[in-house]
Order: sequence, then C-alpha cells, then structure tokens
Amino acid sequence: MNAWRKPRLVVFAHLCNPDFVTGAEKLTAFMLRELAAYYDCILAVPGEGRIAADARAAGFRTVVLPLPLAVSFYLGLPHWQQEVLGGMADEPFRQLVRWLATEEPAAVVTATCVHPLPAIAARALGIPVVWAVMETMQETAHTAHIAAFMGGHADRIIGISESVLAPFKLADTQAKSALLPPSWDERELRPEEWPLNRESMRRMLGVGDGQPLVGFIASSIYANKGFHHFMEATLTAAARHPEARFLIVGNPVDQPYFDAGLGMAREAGVIDRYRWIRYESRIERIYPALDALVVPSVAAEGFGLTALEGMMFGKPVISYASGGLAEIHAATGNTERAVPPGDAGALAAALIGLLDHPDQMAGIGARSREAAIAAYGIDAYRARLQAFLAAFRPESMPRAVLIRGSGPAIYLRQGIALRRFASRAAFLAAGHRFEEVRQVPDEVIAALPHGPAIGDGASRGGRRRRRRAGRGRRRLRSRRARRLARRGRRAAVRRTASRRAAAARRGRHRRATGSRGRTARRTRSLARRH
Repeated sequence: MNAWRKPRLVVFAHLCNPDFVTGAEKLTAFMLRELAAYYDCILAVPGEGRIAADARAAGFRTVVLPLPLAVSFYLGLPHWQQEVLGGMADEPFRQLVRWLATEEPAAVVTATCVHPLPAIAARALGIPVVWAVMETMQETAHTAHIAAFMGGHADRIIGISESVLAPFKLADTQAKSALLPPSWDERELRPEEWPLNRESMRRMLGVGDGQPLVGFIASSIYANKGFHHFMEATLTAAARHPEARFLIVGNPVDQPYFDAGLGMAREAGVIDRYRWIRYESRIERIYPALDALVVPSVAAEGFGLTALEGMMFGKPVISYASGGLAEIHAATGNTERAVPPGDAGALAAALIGLLDHPDQMAGIGARSREAAIAAYGIDAYRARLQAFLAAFRPESMPRAVLIRGSGPAIYLRQGIALRRFASRAAFLAAGHRFEEVRQVPDEVIAALPHGPAIGDGASRGGRRRRRRAGRGRRRLRSRRARRLARRGRRAAVRRTASRRAAAARRGRHRRATGSRGRTARRTRSLARRH
C-alpha cells in the first residue's frame, strides 16, 4: 500500500537578498515553514541569497527562476499592463511556464503584489493560485484596475493586514480574500538567551545601565522608512534627556540620505550618543538591548513587522499610525503611541513621555508582549491558516487542460506538451465542451512544445492541402504554358515582320539596280549612233 504523500506547493519569493533579509522575505520564509505541515513545499527565488540558503539548510527544495518584478503594481502607475506584457515576452517567463508544466504542483503562492508572472503562468496552466499580498498598494486612479487584474489571476488572496486588503474590496474580490497577519516561532528566538544578549550587546555598544537605549531598525534605510524623522525626534528628546542613547540598525541603500541624517546629530554636537550596526541576522541579539523602539515609516506599511518584533521582545513601540502599523497598535492597546504620520514633533513628544518615566517602560513593554501574543502569536496564526486551508482545497478545483490563445486553435495540454485539435468535429468527438476552454496569453502557447494534432481532420486536412497544392501547381504550369505560347506568337509575328521588311528592302534594291542598268545601256546606244 502506497504511503500518503503531501501535495506539492511552490512558494515564489519576489526577493532573495544576499546581504540582508527584508520584512517581506521574513514573512515569505515564515509562511513556507508553516505551510510545510500541509504541503511538500518548494521555494522559488529570483537568485541565490539568505532565505534560499536557510530554506535549503532546513531541507526545502529551492529553485532559481530570475523573474522580473512589476513595481508599477505597488506604485499604481499607468504603464502596469505594459510592464506585464514586457515580462511575458522574455525568456524567463517561457522557462517559468515550462517548469510549472513539468512540476504540476497542486498550487502556487506568489508573494507580494509586484510578482505577477507566477500567477499569470500558473493560472494559464490551470494551477490554483494564492496571491499573498504584503504591502499597502499606493492609491491612484489605476489601483482598482490592478487589484481587479490580481483577483482575476488568483483563486485566493491573503493579506497581512486590512490596509493591504482594502483595494480588493473595491475591486469586487472580497469573497476570495482572507486576512492572515504574520507571526513568529518563539523557539527560534531563544528567549532564555535574552538577558545575556542584552548585557553583551550593551557592553559592546558602550551603553550603561542608567542609559536608556532607543532603537531604529530597518533592513534597508531609505526615505520611506523615516530615518530623518527618527533623527529629528531623537535630537529633540536628546536635548531633554542627556542620558539617552540611540541605536541605528540597517543597511543604507541611499548613502547621501543616510549621511545627511547623521549630519543632523553631528551639527547638534551629539553624534557620540548614536550607534550604528549595519546588519544583524539574528534579531534576538539586538532587541533585548533596547529600552524602546521607534518605527517612523512615512509610507503606509503593509503590516509593520518591526513594530511587532519590538512588542514580542517586550519593548514599548512608538510608530506613525500608517497602514498596518495603526492596526498593530490598536490590536495591542497601544493607540496612544501611534502618532499622526509625518509629525516628527508628535513622535518626539511620545518618546519624551517614555523617557520621563523610565520605571514604567518595562511594564509597558511587558503588557505589549502579552497583547501581541494574544493577537498575533503562533496559536492565532495557525488557527487562521487552518481555517484558510480548509476553504482552499486545490485538489477539488478543476484543472484547465483545454486552452486557446487569441487565435481559433484549441489545444489539449498533456503534461508539458500541447496538442491542437484538427477540427471542431475532432474537439466535440473527444467529448469536450467549448465552455471548458480557457483563453490564455499567446506567450503561454508559444512557450510549450507542440505535439501531433488530434482528430481525423488532421489527415483530411493534409489531403485537402495537397490537392489544393496540386491544383495550384497545375494552374501555375498552365499559366506558364500560356505565357510561353504568347511569347512564341509574338516572336513569330516579329520574325514574319522582319522577313517581310527584308524582302521589301531586297525588292527596292533590285528595282534600283535594274533602272541603273537600263540607263547605262541607253547611254551606250546613243553614243554609238553619234
């Protein structure tokens, strides 16, 4: 008796950075590990990097498919359709189609809104699609159209916050949407090591026991993360609390922007109170050292994983109330520390309020941790995931094996190959109905190898084509013969005319010659007479 095997599922990560791990990459990797309880998971990445190496070390199969992204989906730009068509026209998309047709997974998960090609390819092949949206799409005149396109290429949509799912309610895709906020596995964070990690990190940074440490953490530091807002708020707080110290953790992707932020502290004469760590892969070494965390994202966050991380480590968190960050603060009872977006003065006031009462900071952090576990802990996550998977049953979804492009031809997909039905009669004789046919992009038809045609119409069609070709050749030969005949007649006429002209010239010559002879004879006769 064969043992039951878990169905295969492919998770497509949109990024795989070699030097650091973004929040979206963390969410994708966490989802992969949790789905492994139900599926035989494969991680597809655009290139080698940290999450691929970690997944491989954990026993997951990984594959590199260098697919282009469609950033216009996130930005809501007018050329989003052209960006999709451009991606489908390139060889990586054709490789993706062939790979999916070969693997035949039970379903695919494509992570983030900027990764449409896996959804397009899988949908065309009849493979169920879950689109995991992890960012708040910028609202423009095109956002609703983009959300409708995504809904049309997904069987289910999961969002990590209500902010993320908002466009899909407008796009009439709410019925297939589900909320699945992220979580964490407490065992991976090694809470038993936190006290030692706090002591060792603060010692390395040169921060004493009586010096509260306020942190700013981002995998990549750029304008949307609000680094300058952090600097402005902490400089205000530093003037009131000279004992405070500040830690910056992150990789500057815009060096002039980063340097300008540090320059603010340098000009104020307090640069010695700031510390910077470029990257730390193990967050359990960083967060325990902090006394408070500031998350000043100026763009609406899809969720705000950094804020949740701060709370799960038991730290007070101050944030701009944008996107998913506002939802986290509301769910954990911390709305007073979610300030109006872009208001660095309010950010500073909230921070000063914490620093004014250092004895209360630990209690605020502990309550935040308890609330975060209740709202977003692993038990809550797994309950939501199980409810989602109970409704999402890819094995019960009909597979599209009949497809057509923009032309009239209908194809039967058999594994990786396509076979064309030779005629309408052949299609119907095989027991199919036209409503079963799924229209797919022509690029999908072109990407797959084509096998022999199906149906008797193929041979009859061949004979008809040969007969038509024979008639064409006979007509061609007849036309050639007629042309040759016409040319011959014209040549004969020209030869006859030439002969007649030559004869006429000879006649004139003889007449002229005869006349001169008679004249000479008469002249000689007259001479003899005289």
